[in-house]
Amino acid sequence: MVSSARTSTLAALIGLIGVLVSSTVDAAPEPVSWGLTTTSSAASEPETAYRVERRFFEKTDHVIVRTGFSYLSRGDFYTNPGVALDVSWYPLEFVAFDVVSSTIFFSQLNSTAAELRRNFGILPDSQQPYARVTTGGRFAFAYGKILVEELGAVVHLDASIGLHLGALITDEAPNFGGDVGLSFQAAVLERFVVWFDFSWFASFEQRTSTNIAAGPMATIGLGLVL
Repeated sequence: MVSSARTSTLAALIGLIGVLVSSTVDAAPEPVSWGLTTTSSAASEPETAYRVERRFFEKTDHVIVRTGFSYLSRGDFYTNPGVALDVSWYPLEFVAFDVVSSTIFFSQLNSTAAELRRNFGILPDSQQPYARVTTGGRFAFAYGKILVEELGAVVHLDASIGLHLGALITDEAPNFGGDVGLSFQAAVLERFVVWFDFSWFASFEQRTSTNIAAGPMATIGLGLVL
């Protein structure tokens, strides 16, 4: 009887210990992870909307009339500011025929030549430019878009290489001449462009030292797309 009671008491104690251990394991907190966690930048940053700007500056089957201010520098004792006029027809987007590419110059002797004329009555052997009258063509080799974030606007522009042949009319004679240059056009509104051209102009003149007069010519102005 005593042995049976002891056995029952021992069994009860073992069962109680089992219940306590089970409850302790179940209530134990989950292990804490000490590793660094990273969040996806895509989840934290707002999505950015992108827009593809369509081609705005189209030239095929259009005529562009451009005018602006020019300056020709030939190192010939003359200052040569002028007013330019270009008329271009585009049968294709990247090819244009410059029906007229001309400049009227308001040339004057520079200060050194004017002093020599006043003091000694001599003039340089170079001829005074009056007008440039040429024709030719241009090839547009690039088209680009520039985003102006401050204004929220996209500027469309093209770049082209031009070649012209014709005459430079001076105070003595019309002389054969021509130019080759690089030109940029940026679309403004729907039918207007801002125009910049930098070229090298050369002409054949009767001089004592050389028969070729050459120098850079820069032009900036506006154009109308017809």
